Amino acid sequence: MSDGFVDEKSGSFSLNKLREDEQALDENASLIDTTTDVDYKETFNIIRRSVVFIRFYWRRYVAHLSMEYTGIVVGIAVAPWAGKVLIDNVVLGQPLAENGEGYPPFLLPVLDFLQGSSAGTIMYWLAAWTIGGVVIMWIWTYVHTLIETRLSDAMLHMVRSRLFESLRSLPITQLDDQPIGDSVARTMEDASSISEIIRRVVETPGYAVVAFTTALLTLLSAYPDSPFVVLFAVGALPVYLAATTPFSRMLRRRAQAQVAAHAVFVSATEEGMDNIQAVQSLGANEIEKARFSLASADQFRRIRYLVFANGLVMGFGDIAAKFFSWAFMFYMLGKVIVGDMTPGDYAVVFGYFLAMSGPANILVELWIELQGPVARARRVFSMMDLQPEEEVGSAVLPPVVKRVELKDVGFTYPDGRRALEAVNLKIAVGEMVALAGPTGAGKTTLAHLIPRYHLATEGQVLIDGCDINDVTIDSLRDQITYVFQETETLAESIADNIRFGKPEATQDEIERVTKVVGIHDFIIALPEGYETQLGTTSSKLSVGQKQRISIARGLIRETPIMILDEPTSALDPETETYLVAALREAAKSRLVIVIAHRLSTITHADQIIFLEDGHVYEQGNHESLMAIPEGHYRHFVELQTA
Repeated sequence: MSDGFVDEKSGSFSLNKLREDEQALDENASLIDTTTDVDYKETFNIIRRSVVFIRFYWRRYVAHLSMEYTGIVVGIAVAPWAGKVLIDNVVLGQPLAENGEGYPPFLLPVLDFLQGSSAGTIMYWLAAWTIGGVVIMWIWTYVHTLIETRLSDAMLHMVRSRLFESLRSLPITQLDDQPIGDSVARTMEDASSISEIIRRVVETPGYAVVAFTTALLTLLSAYPDSPFVVLFAVGALPVYLAATTPFSRMLRRRAQAQVAAHAVFVSATEEGMDNIQAVQSLGANEIEKARFSLASADQFRRIRYLVFANGLVMGFGDIAAKFFSWAFMFYMLGKVIVGDMTPGDYAVVFGYFLAMSGPANILVELWIELQGPVARARRVFSMMDLQPEEEVGSAVLPPVVKRVELKDVGFTYPDGRRALEAVNLKIAVGEMVALAGPTGAGKTTLAHLIPRYHLATEGQVLIDGCDINDVTIDSLRDQITYVFQETETLAESIADNIRFGKPEATQDEIERVTKVVGIHDFIIALPEGYETQLGTTSSKLSVGQKQRISIARGLIRETPIMILDEPTSALDPETETYLVAALREAAKSRLVIVIAHRLSTITHADQIIFLEDGHVYEQGNHESLMAIPEGHYRHFVELQTA
């Protein structure tokens, strides 16, 4: 069985081809986020914006950092001296210095307590204090971990919530260009990069400074004549920076390609599962397998490129750091050999060298390690920065009681496609209106203009004389229910699905609308009735049943305007007749707009608006339109009844 990597794209490798492939990946990942190459100025801006999130949780950060730095100070200040006492005074049997020479001042009370003790007694107390210290540090670490975990989870939740709200607020024209898999990848994976940047920019330098300072002061308090240790500890910094900094932008590009490949892979997985019936019915299993395999293999290839680039760059700095470590080790061994230092002194000084060189190396590695999180954080902020659906009005739309009117309305999509032109019509509350015409005539586009899913590029859309561009989106859509052609249900109970647009709806209201759409008997026949959870194997619904649940969900809102896109396309003739009668009844107190192709739905409308090529050619009831010789609607009907 193939491991999938055989499907990787073949061909000679070159940097130009690598960049071209990465740009293609960016375009495949998202059509609305294509400016992915980040320069140094934007990198610092992304870091700044990430760190600003601290202000929402600054008290938790103070508690978290205080506990972390306290543990670091105590550990670095005390731990190496236990090794010195163990080597010099227990293993080698040397007496403790009476004046505390060679020890920091804060350890003098301990030395006085152990003064004159045997090696066994010193060993006993060292073991007891070590056990006590381990217990205290375990409790300290446990509490600190709880605070840190709660802080990280709260931060991640806030970032994800803001990102989700930004995605939800995008106009429909942009949402159509945004793959679901990419949105999932940004929300689930990339959002965590904000916390990672904060940790690296705030916590890591703080840890490095605290650790380095503690080690330095403790060392100098016991060995005032050892500043050379500091020189060895920080000597690799300029070499490391010079060797790695020029590669930072290259690492950001590789990291961006890796997350883009991940987004494409998630999209391929989502699309494959969503279209599994089409794949199986068309015998396209091998094609879908190859598509999935290629996306998966490409993701792994991008990971390998990123790991290789990181390893190569970090290796340059590591060579410099190891050179200084080896040099210092040989230097210290020479001092022990000639008798200038004891083996215990060597353990202490070398321990503090590591305690200073480690933080120093962390500081110089920080910039390189930030490049991956910055590339992912850019994806988060780029979505947050997208302009939400434009709120062009400020007035509140009064309760709708009269009509909807379109005056010389036209609409052109962002890509230049003309969908509607010079549309004029009036439709009143109390009517059932059918939008009819061939596929691509502009019916759905016209319907989208009323709740302002699209902004008309020409003319006016008026509701009770108010231009919908002058009112707020919420006050407009609170009075319009739109039942889309694509039926979607939630992984909730049937009752919760129906009351989704009206959470306070009672069981009696739910049953009333399900009876209207003819699905009540089916629901109560289920083992759990209205509490049946959708999305489980025990709640398989047909397309028609899902469609009726969707219509019931719209009816229960009881808004003055209701728009249904192909509401009867999946219904049998008997159910369709029942539903059309229910819609006509509902239209007595509201405006019901139905987009339909089936004559059995269209002919019962009070008004039929016939569109073709973006123009309204005819308007009237079925009888009046059929009476027009060579009429567009009449020809449309004759094609269906021939």
